[in-house]
Amino acid sequence: MRNLLTAAALAALLAGCNQQSGAGGQTETSSSGFVPPVAPAAAPPAPAPAAGGFSHVKGEDVFGYYIPNTEVKVGNWRLENISFAPEEDFVAWEGGARSDPFGPIMFDFVDVTTANGENEMGQTTYAKTIRVLPTSYKIGGGDLRFTGKDATLGLVQLDGTIDMAALKRARATGPGAQETVLRTGLMIGQTAFKNLSFNWFGGD
Repeated sequence: MRNLLTAAALAALLAGCNQQSGAGGQTETSSSGFVPPVAPAAAPPAPAPAAGGFSHVKGEDVFGYYIPNTEVKVGNWRLENISFAPEEDFVAWEGGARSDPFGPIMFDFVDVTTANGENEMGQTTYAKTIRVLPTSYKIGGGDLRFTGKDATLGLVQLDGTIDMAALKRARATGPGAQETVLRTGLMIGQTAFKNLSFNWFGGD
């Protein structure tokens, strides 16, 4: 009889302890008395790596200087030309090589208030110039997109089309060819230019 009373009292004591733990909201137990561990919070996913933003069509040659047919000017700064390097320079750039201040596509601006002479071709030279290199570009099959940035001019964006057949004809004609090879819109800072056209010049 004593053993039965002792067992009953022990069971009542344990039941009371379990009720107190549940009421406090701090510990919950299963019927077996096992307390499940709290799972750690999931870590946020790592950000995806940024895309390079540079691409060209392999084997396509657009080398040369593209000269605007009308004045493109923001304040004192005038666009002299857009130049395209040989394809091997595109490949090197897209592989991570950099050779400042040169890139596979370059916008050259001059401050027209600082004329200081002429070069060997009789062209006026200027003391202050700005060269805008690409922060991204996509070129191929006649399509051309370019983005660059300069501390003075701001963001430079171009979205246009190179006429590959016209480019071929201009090269065949040589110096003095009056062939429109590039048609595009252009944004320089907050100034938009529409329906621009460019002739091709092969350089010296």
